[in-house]
Amino acid sequence: MPRLIRVKSLSQTCLEFVINNMAVLCENLTSDLPTTISNQSSHSPFDQLPSKFLEEIISALQTKKCLKQFLGLLVAPQLQTLDLRYLSKEDNCTDLELNLLRCIYLKNLSLRWSSLCNDKFLSSVIPMFVKLQVLDISNSAAGDSSLEVIGTYCTDLRELEFMNCKNITDIGVKGLCVSSTTHNLGREGDKLGLHKSLLKLGSFGTEITNAGIQLGLETFRSLQVWDLVTVQILAKIHTENFLNPSPEIPKYSLMNLEIALLGIHYVPKTFGFVLSLCPFVIEVEINTFNRLTDSDLLSLLSLEKLRKLKLVGYFRENSSVTFGGGVTPILKAFGNSSLKALSLSKLPDVNIMVIAQLCPNLHSLDLFDNLSYSNKKLNEEWFKIEPQVLKQLEKLRLSVEKSSITIPREHFILLLSGPSLVDIDIGSFCPLNDGVLQEVVRVQKFHRLENLTVTECHNVTEKGIDIFMNAQNPLKKIALHWCRKITKKNVEYWEKQAKMNNWQILIEFEEDVEEDYSEDEDAEDVLARMQYEYGLPDYIVNSEWCKDLMAIATHGCEDWEEFLDDDDEDEF
Repeated sequence: MPRLIRVKSLSQTCLEFVINNMAVLCENLTSDLPTTISNQSSHSPFDQLPSKFLEEIISALQTKKCLKQFLGLLVAPQLQTLDLRYLSKEDNCTDLELNLLRCIYLKNLSLRWSSLCNDKFLSSVIPMFVKLQVLDISNSAAGDSSLEVIGTYCTDLRELEFMNCKNITDIGVKGLCVSSTTHNLGREGDKLGLHKSLLKLGSFGTEITNAGIQLGLETFRSLQVWDLVTVQILAKIHTENFLNPSPEIPKYSLMNLEIALLGIHYVPKTFGFVLSLCPFVIEVEINTFNRLTDSDLLSLLSLEKLRKLKLVGYFRENSSVTFGGGVTPILKAFGNSSLKALSLSKLPDVNIMVIAQLCPNLHSLDLFDNLSYSNKKLNEEWFKIEPQVLKQLEKLRLSVEKSSITIPREHFILLLSGPSLVDIDIGSFCPLNDGVLQEVVRVQKFHRLENLTVTECHNVTEKGIDIFMNAQNPLKKIALHWCRKITKKNVEYWEKQAKMNNWQILIEFEEDVEEDYSEDEDAEDVLARMQYEYGLPDYIVNSEWCKDLMAIATHGCEDWEEFLDDDDEDEF
C-alpha cells in the first residue's frame, strides 16, 4: 500500500528541532572560530556532532535558504562533505575562507554556481584540502590557474567537475597535467597521485580544444569518464592511426563512449576503430544516426561487456540503422548477460517481444518516440523460447510521437507485467486504458511500485487509476498530466482517501485543456509546447527553421510531412 505516515525517529525529530531553532540556539553563541589551524580548541558546540548529522543540517538550511547565517558555526573539522552551491558575495559569509580551513578532513566539496569561487579564493583554500576526492567548481569564475593548484595539492582526487567555466582553456588542462605529475614524483606512502587517481572529468562548456583533450587522455591514464570525449573527437585525434594502423596505438581506460549530435560529424567506419582504443567501454550513447549504418553498430560486438546502450535519432534524419539488422544482434550478444539499461528512440520496426526474449535481465527500458513497432519474428532460430515477463525490470518509460503509431497491445501488457517495477512513466499516445491495467493487475499487483507518471493518456479513467490506490503497493507519488478523462474531482477523492488511510503519497495533477490553434494564440506558447512534445534542443528551437514551424503551428498546417520534406536539411 502507499506508505503509511509513520512516527518520526528520535534522530529525525532532533534534527528538525535544531534546523527550525537555529536562530535561538545560536543567539548566545560566538561565531568567532579558531584563527589558525594549529588552534584545536572548539568555539562551537556543533564541533561535537558527527559529520553525517552536520551534513544533514547544512543541506536542510541550504534548502531553506538560510545557510549563510550559520555557516561559520557548522564548518567543523570532522566534516567530510560540504555543499556550498549558489553562495555569493551578497550572502556575506563572514570569514568563509578562514572557516573552511578548519575542514581538514573534507572529501567532497561543491562550489557549483558560487560567485565566491574564483582563482584567488581557490588558491587560498585548496592547499588545505589534501584529502579531497570529489570537487565541483562548475559554473564559476575559476580559470586556468585554479586547475594547476588543484593538480598540485589534491593528489587523491577521483572526480573533478568544472563545467561551463568559460575561463578554463587548454592552458588549464596543461597546468593540471603537469602539476599532477611533477608534484607527485618521489612521494612516499599510499598516495596514487592525481595522474593515477582521477577517474572522472566534467568540463563541458569550457574553452578546451582537441589538443587539451589529447593531453588529458595521455596524462590521466586511469580516466574512465570525460564528458568531452566522443567517438568523433577520438577519431579526429587518431586520424593518422586510422589511416595507417599500427600496433603502437594507445589504449584508454574509458568506460563511457558517445557519438555526439553536435560538433564534428561522424566519419563512417570509425566507430569500430575507436572501440579498439577503448576496450573497457561498457556504456554507449549514440545520439545521432547520421552517416551511421548497421555495420557500424555491429562494431559493438567487439566489446567484452555492454551494460548500457542508448540509441537516439532525430525525426528528420535519413537513418540506415535498423532494429533487425543492427540492434537485434547486439541484444542477442549482450542481452542475456551484461546489458542492464536499454534506450531506443526514433527507430523503425522496434520489436518489444524480441527485447523481452533477448534481454531478460534488463533493469531499465526506455522506448521514446520510435517511428514504428513490429511483432514480426526476425529469425526463427533465435526465438524458440516463449516470451517471458521482464522480472528484473525496475524503470519503464514509454512514449509514442503520434496516434498513427501503435504499440501492440500484448507487448504493452508484457512490459507492464514486470513484478519488480519501481518507476513507470507512460507518455503520449500509448495504448494505456482501464482494460489494459485490469489485465495487468491479474498478473502482478505492483508490489514494488513507488512512482507512476501518466501523460496525455486519454483513455484512462478514474477506474484505471483506482487500481493503484490500494493496500498492496508502496506508492510514493502519482503524476497525472493532461489526461482528458481524469478530473480534479477524481484527484480530490484520492487525496481524501489517502488522508483517511494515513497514506504518505503525493498526487500531482495537471488538467487537460482543449487547445484552440487560432491566429490569436501566442506563438511562443505554441513553440514551448512543441519543444516539450518533441524533445527539441535549444539550438533547434532558436533556428530559422523553427521560426517557420512556430508560424505554422500557430496558423495551422494541413500537410505536416510536406513541410518537413520541403525544408532545408542543412538547417540542423
